[in-house]
Amino acid sequence: MSLAGVGLHGGGPCRATLWPAAPGQGRTIHGVPATLDQVASAALATTLRTPTGPVRVVEHLLAALVLAGIDDVAIEVEGGEVPILDGSAAPWLAVLAPQPHGGARSVLRLATPVRVGGAEGYVEVTPAPAFSAAVHVDFPGLGPLTADDPAACADARTFGFLRDAERLRAQGLARGASLANTVVFDDAGRCLNPGGLRGPDEPARHKLLDLLGDLALLGEWLQARVVAHRAGHALHHACVRAVRAATSSP
Repeated sequence: MSLAGVGLHGGGPCRATLWPAAPGQGRTIHGVPATLDQVASAALATTLRTPTGPVRVVEHLLAALVLAGIDDVAIEVEGGEVPILDGSAAPWLAVLAPQPHGGARSVLRLATPVRVGGAEGYVEVTPAPAFSAAVHVDFPGLGPLTADDPAACADARTFGFLRDAERLRAQGLARGASLANTVVFDDAGRCLNPGGLRGPDEPARHKLLDLLGDLALLGEWLQARVVAHRAGHALHHACVRAVRAATSSP
């Protein structure tokens, strides 16, 4: 199956096509594992290196695969970006069809807590009997928001502030952003989208969606409690690196 649309940052047409994969292959993009080893950038999205060039904005699709319980899938992307669609993972979940293949799921379990970041922002991972996650954000004009239900984050859209639009476009970013795929706030925290928010906590739920997509870069299912406070892609990647280091020791 495939979905096509515009690229959030490049602004051009793009398409992502998915095929079922053999047990143990994992999630691959252009034949290489979609893992931390392939991360090329954390600038406003997760960008992965592939044999045919970088692929941007992979986090929403990876989060959808996590939410759908899909471990093994082959992904091909045209246009250098996964299409932004409506800015959330909901369109992906609507078309994903998990196909049981009998393979065993690989699970990571922590023996000791892991923490990255500092007072301004951090991600903390602690041993737990099952996966759970919570995200806390606090943006000027929006105030503190919390999301702690991964199953309820799929429809939360990417968001930004009107004051940043021209600066980002001058940097070659957000050229495909519009009110059709991005929640936009003014300096007072008012939502400028005609339909409004999909719930008052939508920004926090989208950050939780991003966290799920970035945790997928572990390449395995994490059995732990994850709490992110004012974090972003760079801290998420640092967290994945720290979890990997903590679980690779004898």
